[in-house]
Amino acid sequence: MTVSWNIALGLMVVAFILPFIFLHSQMAAQRRRSRNDHNENEHLRLMLQDLEEHVRKDKSLFLEALGVPFLLIRRSGRLVMANSNAGQMLGINAGHNVNLLRYLPESELRHLIQQAAECSEQTRYTLTIPMNGEERVYRAKVTPLKNEERLIGIVFHDITELHRTQMIRREFVANASHELRTPLTIIRGYLESLTDDTEMAADTAARTHALRLMKKHADRIVRLVEDMLTISRLENAEKGYLRMANFDFGTMAQEVLSRLESMAQAQQATLSCRLPTDGLTLHGDKFYWAQILFNLMENALKNNPSPGLRVDLTAARDESGIVISVSDNGVGIPNEHLPFIFNRFYRANTSASIKGTGLGLSIVRHAVEAHGGNITAESIPGQRTVFTITLPVREKE
Repeated sequence: MTVSWNIALGLMVVAFILPFIFLHSQMAAQRRRSRNDHNENEHLRLMLQDLEEHVRKDKSLFLEALGVPFLLIRRSGRLVMANSNAGQMLGINAGHNVNLLRYLPESELRHLIQQAAECSEQTRYTLTIPMNGEERVYRAKVTPLKNEERLIGIVFHDITELHRTQMIRREFVANASHELRTPLTIIRGYLESLTDDTEMAADTAARTHALRLMKKHADRIVRLVEDMLTISRLENAEKGYLRMANFDFGTMAQEVLSRLESMAQAQQATLSCRLPTDGLTLHGDKFYWAQILFNLMENALKNNPSPGLRVDLTAARDESGIVISVSDNGVGIPNEHLPFIFNRFYRANTSASIKGTGLGLSIVRHAVEAHGGNITAESIPGQRTVFTITLPVREKE
């Protein structure tokens, strides 16, 4: 009886304990599953975070690879995304989430952002933006994106150099037309007089006078055309137009001085040349180097017709290369004209008595640059003007 009771009691205990054991094991298993799910979720979260970081970096690399300013904005004007080029252009940190319509001051750029926020189709704009102390010209393409957020992409292309080239071309054509019109009008006038006025045609003195004037202005046209062709050829010097060879700079300089001697004597001017005692050999096109020296020295004589002018040509070697200078003690060049004197047809002295095509200094600059050199001008009005040419050291071939 006692044994049976003990068995029954044991079975009762087991019956009560087993559910607890089972429940505990189930709870333990659930905790393990929860921990595994948590770890898996955390792993997935980290993977997603890493993926988002890769996408962000890829977007950033792509935007930087564009090489041009790019903006992505909302229609409210708020910045969504920009590359560093755009940030530099806007003057902001490209990562900042700012409203450009509130941040930007009144300007062409702010006006563009405002128009872009309202546009419904791809549009192009041309605008000028001040950057690093100069005016840059940009062509902007605004593209509304067909997505739920209706974002707007803006790409900016810097066309400053193209714009300047077009301006120079227009100015060149206008100036060349003006320079050609005057002598052609004079020649045409005398031709009409000689053909329509029989008395003038019969008058030997009048006819000779007219023919001399026509020849003078025809020569002016020829000089102008030759100078324009020279500039055109020098601008394409990379195509092999220059005939490069070693030549003696001193011999060439003396030839230039000889060509200007009569003009200097007529003006009671003094020309001098100071070169290295052991001579100086240049590698370049001797014809164009003669033009460089001739134009610089003739320019000094033309702009200083009064007696007493002194024009000095010097050349020397230093560690950086060869330095050639042409200086004079004439009237000088006002500071406001110095930045423009190498432009085509630009004349600091507009006096009618100063003759020339207005292309001489432009030819000098192009010829020097075609030889890999650089030319600068400095002037103290009434005291001294100096043009300095620097040529880099040539590596031994």
